Amino acid sequence: TQLSAHYNVKKALEWIPYNGFYNIKYIAKDEFGEIYEANWIDGNIHYWDYVNQNWKRYNHNMFVNLKSLNIPENLTLEFINKIKIDHEFYGITQNPETKNYMMVLNNICEKCDEVCNSIYFQRNFKNWTSDNDDIDKFIQDTQLSAHYDVKKALEWIPYDKFHNIKHIAKDEFGEIYIANLIDGNISYWSYWDYANQNWKRTNHNMFVNLKSLNTPENLTLEFINKIKIDHEFYGITWDPKKKNYMMVLNNICEECNKICNSIYFQRNFKNWTSDNDDIDKFIQDTQLSAHNYVKKALEWIPYDKFHNINHIAKGEFGEIYIASWIDGNMSYWDHANQNWKRDNRNMFVNLMSLNTPENLTLEFINRIKIDHEFYGITRNLEKNNYMMVLNNICEEYKECNKICNSIYFQRNFKNWTSDNDDIDKFIQDTQLSTHNDINKALEWIPYDKFHNIKRIAKGEFGKIYIANWIDGRIDKWDFENQNWKRDNHNMFVNLKSLNTPNNLTLEFINKV
Repeated sequence: TQLSAHYNVKKALEWIPYNGFYNIKYIAKDEFGEIYEANWIDGNIHYWDYVNQNWKRYNHNMFVNLKSLNIPENLTLEFINKIKIDHEFYGITQNPETKNYMMVLNNICEKCDEVCNSIYFQRNFKNWTSDNDDIDKFIQDTQLSAHYDVKKALEWIPYDKFHNIKHIAKDEFGEIYIANLIDGNISYWSYWDYANQNWKRTNHNMFVNLKSLNTPENLTLEFINKIKIDHEFYGITWDPKKKNYMMVLNNICEECNKICNSIYFQRNFKNWTSDNDDIDKFIQDTQLSAHNYVKKALEWIPYDKFHNINHIAKGEFGEIYIASWIDGNMSYWDHANQNWKRDNRNMFVNLMSLNTPENLTLEFINRIKIDHEFYGITRNLEKNNYMMVLNNICEEYKECNKICNSIYFQRNFKNWTSDNDDIDKFIQDTQLSTHNDINKALEWIPYDKFHNIKRIAKGEFGKIYIANWIDGRIDKWDFENQNWKRDNHNMFVNLKSLNTPNNLTLEFINKV
C-alpha cells in the first residue's frame, strides 16, 4: 500500500505500535470481531516534511476504532476495499498481551464519504442523555444532518452550564429566562479542534434565552422551523428543580436574520433609563437601527462617567463644557466579554445643554451631526439638565468629515501662547491645516524643553544653537492617553534666531 501511494498518501497503511494508543475502551462486536475506541497519540500522516525529513501528521490524539483482525493471512486488496466502504483505514497494530492484530480505522459518513461533523457528533452519543428518548433522538438527528453546516446541530446542554439565570417574561411557549452560557455555542465560526479532539466554541459566557418546552413529545422539524424564524436555536436543557425541559435560544434581528448590534443593544434596555420617556425611546430607536454600523447608535451615559468638566462657551443650543469621557466610545461587540469593546478611553468630548429634550428628533440629530460626532446623552443631576455628548468634526477640509489632527490641535489652543498674536495665529493656522499630515504642523515649544544648548554658528536668519529637545517631535495622536505620541526623545535640534516674527509668512516658512 505504501509503494502504491505515489501522489496520494491516503492510499498507504502503516504499522502503528500499540503504545501509540491510550484510553482504549471496548465498545462493541461486529462481523470482524471486537471493536475498541482509543486515542491515537501521533495522528495520521498528512504530507512529507522536508525540513524534518519525516511525515507531517495532524489530528494528534484523534479518536480511532481498533477492530480485531482475526485472520491476518486473508488481508487482501479486496478485503481492504470492503473495509474502506465505511471507514478510513490508517494501519494495523498488535495488542502485545492478546497477540491479536487489529485494524486502525475511523468511521466515515455514508453521505460525505469522509469523516465529517456528523461523525464527530456520533462518537459522543454515548456520553450524554436527556433522559427522554424523543429528545435524545431529535437532537441526534439534527447532529447527524450537520455534515458541513454545524449550525444545523442542536446540543444537549447540562443546566449547570448556565449562570446568572433570571426570569424575564412569559410567551406562547411558557416561561422565559435570560442566562449566560458558560461554554458558548458551536457556531458558524466553530470547527472540530483536532488538537483537543473537541468542538472549538465561540461566545463564551454569551447571553441566551431559556424557554420552557412544555410538550417535548411534540418536538418536530416543523416546530423547530417555527422557532428558528425569530431565534437561533442552540440546544435543549433541563431544569432539575422544576423538572422542566427548556430550549436554549437567542433572538435574531428580523431585518438581518441574525444576531446583530441591535440585539446586543436590545438586551440592555432594562438596565438603563434617562428618566425621560422621549429620550429613552429616541436612544433605543437609534440603537435598534444600528444593525451593522454601531456609529448610528446613541447611548445613555451616566454623568459620573465624565471628569475634568470645564465650561468653555455658550452656543446656539446652550452652555458648552469640555470633559474627559472615562470609558470612551463604542467600537464593536466583544464576544469574549459579552460587552461593547470601546476605544479612546478618557477621550475629550463636549457636553452641550439640551434645553428641550422633547424636541429630540431625527431632523434635529441630523442637524447636530453636520458638525459633530454624536455619542449619546447624559444628565447633570445637580442642575437637572440633559446634555448631548459630542465631538467637533473637521468642517474646513471636507474630505475629513471626522475628528482629524486639526481637531486635536484646536482643543489645545487655550493651553499655550507665545505672547505674540502673529506667532500664535501662524502656528494655529499650520495646525488647522494638518488634517491627515502631521508634518505640516508647527508647535509652540517652551524653552525649558531644551537642554545642552550651545551656540555653533551665525546664519542668514541670526544666531544658531544646537540643543537636545527633551520631548521630541509629534508622531501621531495617542487615543489611550489623549495626547500626542512623540518619538525621538532628546533628539538634536537647531535653534535659529527669528529676528522679525512679524514677517512670519508661508513664503518665509517654505524658504526655511
